[in-house]
Amino acid sequence: MRVTIAPMDVYVIERFLVGWTAAEMDDLVDRCVRASAEFARRGVQHLTSIVMPGDETCLSVFTGPDTTAVLEANAALGLRVDRIQLGAVRDERAAS
Repeated sequence: MRVTIAPMDVYVIERFLVGWTAAEMDDLVDRCVRASAEFARRGVQHLTSIVMPGDETCLSVFTGPDTTAVLEANAALGLRVDRIQLGAVRDERAAS
């Protein structure tokens, strides 16, 4: 049996990390995770980040009330944003 969770709107931030080392990329993701309480105070939640070293890119996925709130939360924490897009997550999981 499969369980389908209703689609959820998310904001996907793309960060171009040209010339960054693996350690710098890891630090960026760690900063996003450590900032969870500050993001929450701003009504934003960091769900996950995906680092693609071969493309020198990081995609960070957030929920929040709107694009502006997500952008402002990242800016307030000194996290660069090169592009932001609205997306949707549809999660299907096998039920046990």
